[in-house]
Amino acid sequence: MTAEPHPLALLRAEAQTATVSEVRRELDDLSAGFFGVLDSAHWGAGAEDTLHGSIGMGRKMGMEMRIGLGDEWGGLPFRKTAPLAEMTLLELLAEARAGREHLLLVLDELLRAAQTREIRAWCYGEEVPPEIYILGLRRRLSALDGRVAGERNVAGE
Repeated sequence: MTAEPHPLALLRAEAQTATVSEVRRELDDLSAGFFGVLDSAHWGAGAEDTLHGSIGMGRKMGMEMRIGLGDEWGGLPFRKTAPLAEMTLLELLAEARAGREHLLLVLDELLRAAQTREIRAWCYGEEVPPEIYILGLRRRLSALDGRVAGERNVAGE
């Protein structure tokens, strides 16, 4: 029985051919699709729970990058967040959009800072350079987006 390669090993291999700018554009495309899902109607009964998890993971990813930025993250626009448990479905959908927009802003700051100094962010339990982090971010956001899209009640459309 052969063990599956660790996700970081796969990302390191992919980083040999992918460029940061290419993956960053893919994240914009992925986010545009995600926003389209958020704007759709007919959500299933589990949508709130799925959005709680997705938004929470997005917030965690933002913290991973902020750690890498060190003191520089203080220059980012402040974004006050509210407790997810108190939000309605419509508020969760708006928070998911705002959270993704802010996450990409933090990513751009991380990439900008990496042009002038060494930056490392946390991904799959290890500190990695931005060219690995952005690939992991794309993979994790894609999986989360798929879960959120799965909560749309297709029969209602």
